[in-house]
Amino acid sequence: MGYRRLAAFISRYPRFIILCWVFIIGMSAVWAWRLPDVVQDHGLKRVHGDAQAVELVLEDEFASPANPVILVFEKKENTSPLEFRQWIRERLTQVQVLPAVTSITFPLDASERLTLQDHRAYALVKMDVPPHQMGPPIEQLRAVLATDGPGTVQLTGKAVVQQDVNHLSFRDLERAEMVGLPIALIVLCFAFRGLYAALIAVMMGISAVITAMGVTSLLGYHLELSNFIINVIPMVGMALSIDFALIILSRYREEVQRAYEDEGAANVLGRSLDMQSKILQRTLRTAGRAVLFSAACVLLGLLGLLWIRLPMFLSVSLGAVIVLLLSLLLNVTLLPALLSLSADRVFRQNSVHSLPRGSVWHRWSAMVMKRPVSMAIGGTTVLLLCVYPVTRLELSVPDASSLPERMESRQAAEQLQHDFGQKNTSAIEIVIGGQQERLTASHWQMAHNKARQLLQDSGVLSIVSPWGLLQPNQTGSQSLFRIPPSSLTPSIEGKQSTRTAWLRSTVSDHSIRLIATVHGEPGSEQVADWLERMRNNDHAPGSNNVKLRYGGEAAKQYEIMQEVTSQLPKVLVFVVVTNYLVLLAAFRSMLIPIKAILMNLLSLAASFGILVWVFNEGHLGMEPSAIAIMIPVFIAGLVFGISMDYGVFMLSRIQEVYRRSGDSDVAVQQGLASTGRLVTSAAAILLAVTVPFAFAEVAGVRQLGIGITAAVLIDVTLIRLILVPALMKLMGRWNWWLPGQIK
Repeated sequence: MGYRRLAAFISRYPRFIILCWVFIIGMSAVWAWRLPDVVQDHGLKRVHGDAQAVELVLEDEFASPANPVILVFEKKENTSPLEFRQWIRERLTQVQVLPAVTSITFPLDASERLTLQDHRAYALVKMDVPPHQMGPPIEQLRAVLATDGPGTVQLTGKAVVQQDVNHLSFRDLERAEMVGLPIALIVLCFAFRGLYAALIAVMMGISAVITAMGVTSLLGYHLELSNFIINVIPMVGMALSIDFALIILSRYREEVQRAYEDEGAANVLGRSLDMQSKILQRTLRTAGRAVLFSAACVLLGLLGLLWIRLPMFLSVSLGAVIVLLLSLLLNVTLLPALLSLSADRVFRQNSVHSLPRGSVWHRWSAMVMKRPVSMAIGGTTVLLLCVYPVTRLELSVPDASSLPERMESRQAAEQLQHDFGQKNTSAIEIVIGGQQERLTASHWQMAHNKARQLLQDSGVLSIVSPWGLLQPNQTGSQSLFRIPPSSLTPSIEGKQSTRTAWLRSTVSDHSIRLIATVHGEPGSEQVADWLERMRNNDHAPGSNNVKLRYGGEAAKQYEIMQEVTSQLPKVLVFVVVTNYLVLLAAFRSMLIPIKAILMNLLSLAASFGILVWVFNEGHLGMEPSAIAIMIPVFIAGLVFGISMDYGVFMLSRIQEVYRRSGDSDVAVQQGLASTGRLVTSAAAILLAVTVPFAFAEVAGVRQLGIGITAAVLIDVTLIRLILVPALMKLMGRWNWWLPGQIK
């Protein structure tokens, strides 16, 4: 009943529907171009985690800016140190008057002498600007520092790195569109044997992306959006919308052919409104239904990402869901409306005839059905070979190294790490107290006990504390350990001249700060084990109620890894169970959903194995590097649903033939033969959209592009064209088994 009413409404008011969508798309385009300025950083952080709380305490209590812009000054040859110092003072004086700058940590202050090397110096610039509005202030800062002099200056810091990532991501998107859209158009022209249908399908994709980017841009003023959506929305929108259009257009053409054969009319497309409504109704009842169930599978895959409580996964899931829903609405309303007005142009008389029965897809389906056992064994063997490298998967949280080597912000960050960092070590910020309650004897006792515990820990190299610099192997270090009297905190209030540098940096009115340097790089298992052990000891029975929290880059990465790994099982269970229920409702079979989900999981694992082989092991000309932790999750969420898109379409055709013939073998062979070209074309379109991202300049985008490309290739070759039909042949009538239902 719903399909009939929708078809009748579209056939009767096509111009009204088209005008409504033109208005919506036009308004969205105004906001879509603002999206790069609205997005913020990558969003890999625990919003209410201990690391962020420590970051706020350090900024408020110890004047340590959370994400400053770091200036790296480099002295030129034949320049005296005096000239270099004077030049730095002049540059920083000019920076100080910029409207966005609130404070500068000068490298030449007596308390900051460690920031000045023989030929290099650093300064920290704090800006009172939201992260998504840092672009113009950073450009102003660059303009002030661009003047020539006795030295050079480079900018880095998380804000600068993120602006570079956003800029390159948008440029990667433009390049991908310039390459991917023409290729997708060519594939569609081949699939439909005509230009008009191909143009309409591409138009559906572009419309979905523009509208989704406009809607997401508006939401960005109320939500924190990850910069990753700049690439995810076009990638998902173009792939899904064009695929949906391909399915509906193909079925519409078949229904026109059927009407042509049934009616014997010379011009079915130009006949009565009633005939057009019937054709559209049959199209929506078959292809529209397949698109609806496909969209449901994709939606559930994306909603599963919400289990991971990080802003990146929330914003990417939100953006992808928006573009998915818009793709669905466009293809079940705007596309049929366009067909109602111009079907005679879209499908010429010579384009509606059926494909010859001797096509390559009929021959291929016959070969698979003839040798199902050997096909299943061969396909499974290749799949398992691709899965094997997953055992060596190495993940990391992305940083400045995700940018190309030529980028200034990456060069400066690496120089900073070289000058001040220690190889294979991490600095852990430990804060006792907070921002409200004043220090008490309990706080000092907690700090004293924690410092003693750290001194006895073999994994700790050194400790910065209110008692000075402590080292576990330092002789007599225990003699430095005295709990300050309760009068210490009041005695240092308002007496800057008597407060030594180490005391100002480790004690405030409300907090005590310890900095422990431990073995292991941020993100390593060694640091994760150390933090886990410390937290378990802190929560042991008998510990007091004073707040003690861990921060710093290593603690941030630990919290991110913990959140992703702990929530991932919930994501998988949610996606698998909900997709099973959707497929059960779609195909009325207990076994087909199980087989479809297992095939999808295997193809995903195989794509992860290829990622390991390419990036972790450094093949195909890639420098060996860790895979960004969000990439496997994104690929799982996106590709699982998109693969279901192909699977639902193929299985819907097989089910349709089976209900008509009652012969499972005939249904599998004819279903594969009739959908083989469309599934391959849909995969080719997705590859045309995603392959250009495999050549992106940002490492995370490149990994996502290669991962999705590998997953789609495996799915459309090994899974859809070999394993699925071979297994369905072997299972026979059991494919359609449902308790209480006689087949």
